[in-house]
Parts: sequence; structure tokens; C-alpha cells
Amino acid sequence: MFTLLRNWFRNASQAAPATTVAPVVTTQSAARTPPVANNQLMDIQSATAALDERDRRSAEGLARLSSNGRADWPPVYADPFPGMASELPEIPAKDLTVDILGGAVAHHGALVIRGLLTPAQVAATREMQDRVRALSLSGKPDDSGWYVPFKAVGSPRLPGLRKRIQGNGGNWLVDSPLGLQQTLEMLETAGVLSVIAAHFGERPVVSLQKCTLRTIAPRANPTGWHQDGSFLGEKVRSMNLWVALNECGGSTPAPGMEIIPARLEEIYHIPPDLGATEQALELVQPLVDQYSLAVPEFAPGDAIMFDEKLMHRTAFGPHLSEIRYALECWFFAPSHSTESYAPLLA
Repeated sequence: MFTLLRNWFRNASQAAPATTVAPVVTTQSAARTPPVANNQLMDIQSATAALDERDRRSAEGLARLSSNGRADWPPVYADPFPGMASELPEIPAKDLTVDILGGAVAHHGALVIRGLLTPAQVAATREMQDRVRALSLSGKPDDSGWYVPFKAVGSPRLPGLRKRIQGNGGNWLVDSPLGLQQTLEMLETAGVLSVIAAHFGERPVVSLQKCTLRTIAPRANPTGWHQDGSFLGEKVRSMNLWVALNECGGSTPAPGMEIIPARLEEIYHIPPDLGATEQALELVQPLVDQYSLAVPEFAPGDAIMFDEKLMHRTAFGPHLSEIRYALECWFFAPSHSTESYAPLLA
């Protein structure tokens, strides 16, 4: 039904004069299209615009894959936190610049950003997350634009991967045209997109498979250590943004992240018997002994940024009792993205 209303709205809007308050429905179109109230018409208009924007971002993301990217890679940054060791640097959101982000990641592995999202932005994102989650689990058609699964050409495995992500408490953000639009506008306002673009030397893309709304239940059993570079590819240029949507990590009852607070230049091989992404504890323990272990505490709206080389895992333990809500968006330089991922211009 949404496709019918979307097409009808486009045709009616194109045919109507600029001064027309509402599209004029012909007898023939009225016969096949149910009456639409003004507020419903506005919802269709918003959903249509978001779907069109998602299509445009997909087309532009694909078109930029053939670009060469910056020649001076990796960029060289001074250490903005000299003398710091065995801990993660952190800044207030107002201090975020490409030199601080690039320098923190290059010398310390990651950067914690306090208050990246405002309380109002956190609330809007949590509301969107719950709405997308409920719609995805209902299995019912959605005509609101909040959940319209993205169909990437030549990706027959997507339905199975999507189902697995949902089973693990996640939803791909790109599957929500309105959610994607809301999030990218929010991150542009926060200055994140311009900083990442300056780091890459080109406008970044997000991907269907690595931009996720996460709902993580507490676990008592160990979770897997990993570097995302172990499966993103050797030549990838990436930057991840992870934002807490509720209080988590540290001494809180919701799981945060355990992190090796150091720059690791090597992408460590993953033993095939441990699964697709988990690293052997025997390899990670010497790193913990050398660099210590960071378990940062996050308030709602706090964020952490890092690239494909950071060693980390979801925190676990019997002391955890509450769900963690988070937004995770991996950004890629389109000239050096992961081939199997569907890119959309950020």
C-alpha cells in the first residue's frame, strides 16, 4: 500500500500547481487510492522524501567507489595527549576537530567524546530505535517510512544477515529511511561528518551492514575480542562512531565495552575455529598485560570513535543486569571501502 501511496503522491505533486494546498485526485486515481487525511498526507510526503533521499545516497555512494582517495595515507598527526598511556583520551564534544580525533586514534587507539548528543537528540534516537525495532519484529508492512528494508542489488544473503542481526538485538539503520535521515542530519549538526571527511580527504559513506541500532542484553559469559579490520579488508579506511543511548559501562549495571587503550598497527589473524570475528584470548591477554584494560563509563549521548585496528569487546559479568542501547555507525572512505557492503553517501 505504501508504494501505491508513494507513487500517487509523487504524480499528484508533480501535476498540481505550486499554489495548490493538496493534490487533486482524479476519479480514476480516487477509485484505486483510499482517502488520505491531511496528517496522513504529510506523513506520506515525509516518508517519500526520506525514501528518495536514501535512493540518492545509495546512487552517489556507489558512484564514488571509483575515486582514488587521498595519496598521503595514513595521515600524520601529532599526539594531542602526550604522556598519556594505558588510558583512553577524552574531550567534550565542543573540542572535536580532525587533528584531535586523528591524533587520538593514531597514538591511543580511540577517542571518548563527552556529550556528543544532546538529551533531546538521545531521546529522539531512542524513540526511533524502539519504533524501528517494533516494526521490524512485527513482520507487518510499514507505510510510515520508519521501516522499509533496503534492497541492495546482487546481495542475496541480506535477508539472512538481517534476520541474524535482529536476533542479536540489532537493526540496520539504513532499513529506516526516516531514521537514517534523522541520524545523518544530527551528526552533521554535531560536526562529526565534516571531521571524518577531513580525515579521509573525501566525503564518507556509511554502509547498510555496518550502521546499527543496538539493543544488548547483559551477559555473564565472555564475549569475543576483535578488531573490525580482521574482516573489513586490508585496504579499508574506516572510522567508527559508537554512541551510548543510556548509561552503560564502568560501574553501571548495563554492559559497556572493554578496550585495549593503545594503538595497534597490526591486524591480528583470527583462528578459524573461533568463528568469523573473535580473537584468541591467548593473544589478547599479553596486550592487556602490556597496555592494561579500559572499561569507560558512558552517560547517554557520550560517544567513542575508533578505526578498524582497535581491539575491543562487549563487557560481560554477573554484576550486569540492564540492557544497553547504542547507535553504531561505521564510516568508510568510498575509495577504500569494503566491497561486500552496500555504500550510501553520508
